[in-house]
Amino acid sequence: MHIQGLALAAAAALLSGCGGSSSDDGILYAFVPPTLHSQRTYSETTVDNENNTIELSYTDTVTAVNGNGTYTVLQEDPTHESVVVNGTDYLIQTQTIQVNNSGQELSYAYVGAAGTAFNCTYTPHGPGPDFPVAVGMTWTLNYTIACGGQTPVSNVQTGTVVDAESVTVPAGTFSAIKLQSTLTWTDAQGTQRTQTVINWRDVLTSISVKQSIRIAYSGTLPTTGYAVSREIILQKRS
Repeated sequence: MHIQGLALAAAAALLSGCGGSSSDDGILYAFVPPTLHSQRTYSETTVDNENNTIELSYTDTVTAVNGNGTYTVLQEDPTHESVVVNGTDYLIQTQTIQVNNSGQELSYAYVGAAGTAFNCTYTPHGPGPDFPVAVGMTWTLNYTIACGGQTPVSNVQTGTVVDAESVTVPAGTFSAIKLQSTLTWTDAQGTQRTQTVINWRDVLTSISVKQSIRIAYSGTLPTTGYAVSREIILQKRS
């Protein structure tokens, strides 16, 4: 795509010319679908309400890429480890995720502990901006997510493309766009969560390189332990 090529070339020149950071909002960054069979490995560090730290990891494997840019990801923890802290079971659920050509989730499916299959669908799609994006762009998204016959849960997200900058993680150093957003929803138990997310996406591949998440609670608090922060960092890719 001509826009994508021009955007990435301009991004590379701009980042190299100003020390890895930019406030120029004139560059368009297109979404780049992943390649078939590509894989990413992430670490996930969660801190709960009693300051316990839970360490997990998982892989995202691209199992299908369609002509329109949509794709399918298998997400799983190859060790299938489960960590129980303060009555809460922290684990990476093996799931198949359908994603559109802006990197927004459309649906996911998994099998529960009792062998029951669950299919969850976003309407119109999950969080994140519509690509292409530019620094300074903002977005607001209202969507629902419904799993099986459960009542759909309404979500509201507001976000900003904050900057383009260099970020270093174990997988390497990347020129990335920095997305900051706030996501709010209330579950069936009356617990309202406000999740503040900073997400760095590589400008060359659009993959998420690093996420920093903070979660605030109001209304009916969970009766067991609950996450108040989470860091997700790219460890390697292939």
